[in-house]
Amino acid sequence: MNRQNLLYLNLSVDEKDISLGFAKTWTDQFSENFKNVDVITLNRPTEITEHENIKIYGISNSDKSSKLKKYIQIKNLIQKLTTITNYDLCFSHMSPLLLVLTRIYSKNRKTPRILWYTHPKPKEFSKRAILLLSLIFSDKVVTASNSSFPYKSKKVAIIGHAIDYQLFHNERRDLLNKEFIILSRVSQSKNIELAIDCFLNSKFHNNSITIVGDSVTAKDKEYKKYLKEKYFHNDNVFFKGKVTHKSLPSILKNYSFHINATPFGFYDKSVLETLSAGLFNFYSNTDYNILFKEELTSFTNFKLNQSSLTKKLNLVYDLEEKNLLEIIKLGQKNVSNQSIKTIFNRVIATIVS
Repeated sequence: MNRQNLLYLNLSVDEKDISLGFAKTWTDQFSENFKNVDVITLNRPTEITEHENIKIYGISNSDKSSKLKKYIQIKNLIQKLTTITNYDLCFSHMSPLLLVLTRIYSKNRKTPRILWYTHPKPKEFSKRAILLLSLIFSDKVVTASNSSFPYKSKKVAIIGHAIDYQLFHNERRDLLNKEFIILSRVSQSKNIELAIDCFLNSKFHNNSITIVGDSVTAKDKEYKKYLKEKYFHNDNVFFKGKVTHKSLPSILKNYSFHINATPFGFYDKSVLETLSAGLFNFYSNTDYNILFKEELTSFTNFKLNQSSLTKKLNLVYDLEEKNLLEIIKLGQKNVSNQSIKTIFNRVIATIVS
């Protein structure tokens, strides 16, 4: 496959976006591997630091136009760009809608289209319909794990989750403390309340737990308000709020344990990033078991109930430090196979194979 022109579709290129700041990692990778990269995004920041070979288009995050006007703007943009440029690849990152629109309005129907999607099935009918259409219109779909794409198809390739491994990597020779972090969007789907309750009821209760991340939707904001009120009198439960993607590695160095209580279907980058940073991980999604030896998952993997997670926490509390470090180092070594460079090559391989 030629690597001259890439059309990259995504939801945001704002480095300060709490959920999508990692898009900068992808644009850096594309800049190194394609001569020209055009980005169409649904959330374009006012100030953009671009590579010389990357041009960013799309809806400004300050644009207050109606949905119809934004739709027309994207339609015209797709038609214009695909008229003047013959793209070697169209890569849609968590944006099924933009992929569908490029299939409808693109002037070049021969461009291979890859959809990257790692998320459970949408609840809204309209979003489910768009996702199904994007599957139909894609040449390939790449996803992170066995459970991270909701539909079965021969088009789907499981390739792992792309993280900036070198940015997060921290060689840990000892445990500095017994402090916990939850790196997550503050949403009810992430079961943060369950994680905090189990922590407070475990042998670690004299230590602290910090939630790094923020709410996005109105429903999320209500949930965050509820959590802050519930744990207001717990002086060892902290809500740090949002932090930029590039500042995460320095923050993670202050903690030793991470809890991810998302159910099957969520293959969160937060587990991979905290593993890279040398943190011990407790997780509920069995997809992460591939990162550890089978006998070690009895310390890391828990079922989504208070009894299971609390027992795991108490079990790990009593482990010797050398055994904890062995588990950490194994996970850290295995997650290196999901670095951005490795995943990029796997994406390209799905087209050239």
